[in-house]
Amino acid sequence: MGQALAAQLTATPVLLVSTETRWLGAARMPRALSRAGFEVALLTPRNSLAEKTRFVAKIGYLPDDANMQQWRQAFAATVRTTRPRLLIPCDDAAFRLLQRLAESPPTGFLPAEELAALIRLSLGDPNGYRCSVEKTLLPPAAEKLGVRVPRYAVADNADAARVFAHAHGYPVVVKRDHSSAADGVRVCMDGIELAAAFADLLRPHPSGFAGTGRRLLVQEFISGSIKNYATSAWQGRVLASYAALKIEMNPPRSGPSTVTRYHRDDALREMAEAIVGGLGISGFLALEFVVSQDSGLPYLLEINRRLVPGGHRGSDFGVDHCAALHAALHGLPQSTRSVLDPGEQHLSVHFPQEWLRDPQSEWLRDNPVDVPWDDPELIEAMLAMRHEE
Repeated sequence: MGQALAAQLTATPVLLVSTETRWLGAARMPRALSRAGFEVALLTPRNSLAEKTRFVAKIGYLPDDANMQQWRQAFAATVRTTRPRLLIPCDDAAFRLLQRLAESPPTGFLPAEELAALIRLSLGDPNGYRCSVEKTLLPPAAEKLGVRVPRYAVADNADAARVFAHAHGYPVVVKRDHSSAADGVRVCMDGIELAAAFADLLRPHPSGFAGTGRRLLVQEFISGSIKNYATSAWQGRVLASYAALKIEMNPPRSGPSTVTRYHRDDALREMAEAIVGGLGISGFLALEFVVSQDSGLPYLLEINRRLVPGGHRGSDFGVDHCAALHAALHGLPQSTRSVLDPGEQHLSVHFPQEWLRDPQSEWLRDNPVDVPWDDPELIEAMLAMRHEE
C-alpha cells in the first residue's frame, strides 16, 4: 500500500523522443501526461512546437542535422539527466531509432544495454517492432493474428505489380515501407501510373533507413471511410481505446484528420486486442482502418507506434490513455474507462489543423474547437504556422 501511495503522490518521469519540429501530437500530449501523474521531459530538435508547451518540465536538444551517432549520444545524455521510467516516441523516425537501438545495441556504447532494456519496457516485445510498422511486413503478420487486410502483394518491380493489378483490378495502392502523412503512398489508376509510382517510391528516401528498401506493398483499393483506433497498451494488453472517424483531412482523402468523430467500435477493439496481444505491444499506438462502403467490414491499413494528433482528447472524455498507462506502469487499478459507452460520441475540431486547412471552415464556426487555452505560448507557436505554409 505504501508503494502504491507513493506512486500516486510522486510524478513519474517520462521522456518524449522527437525528431520533428512540427509534430502536433507531441505538442498536445504533455498536458494529458502531466495531469495523469507524469513529469514530462522532451528530447527534440530546436525550435519545435513541443518545446513551447508549459507542461514539459525538462528539455534536451538534438544537434542540428544530427547523424545516428550524435542522436545516440544526445539520447543517452538525456536519459541520464531525466532518468525516465518510460519512453514515448513522438514520430515515426523516433520509433525506428529506438527500434534500432533495442534490436542492435552498438558495441562499445556503454549504456546501450540499459537503454535497450528501457526501450523494451516502454514499447514491448522487439520481435513485433518491424512487422508492426513496415508496410511490406504488416499484412502477413496481421493475417496470422486473424486481422483482416486488403488483398496484397509485395513486389520489387512494376511488372510484378501489374500482375497483381490485372488479377484484382485497378485502382491499386502502392506503399513504401515507411512514410508519414501519406508521403510514401500512391493510388494508381492504370499501368502508367503504377510504373511511375515504382520509379518514384523506389528512389532512396530518408525514411527508409530502417526498412527493406527495394520492395513495395501493392494493395487493392477499398473505397470507404477511414478510422483510426487510438490505443494505450501494456505488455500485450489494451488499456484504453476509442475509434476516430476522419471527417475532414488535409490533404483530402489521404492526410491527417482535421475534424474527427470519436466513438466506440467493438469490432476495431477486437482487432486491436489481437494485434497488441500477438505482437506484445506496450505504449501508445493507433491502428488505421478503412471501412468498406460495400460490405461495412473494416480492413487494417497500417499501425502508428507513436503519438497521434488527437491522442490527448481521451483525457477530456474519460477514456484517458495517459492515466491508464500510468496505472499499469505502477501496478495500480485503472481509474479511467477503457472504452466509450455504446452510442457515445465526441466531435473534435482540431486546432490548428482545421484552421490551417480552411480558416473559414464551418466546423470552426459551428462547433467547439480544441484550442489549448491554458497554454498561451503554444497557441502563439501554432498561430505562426500559418506563415510557414
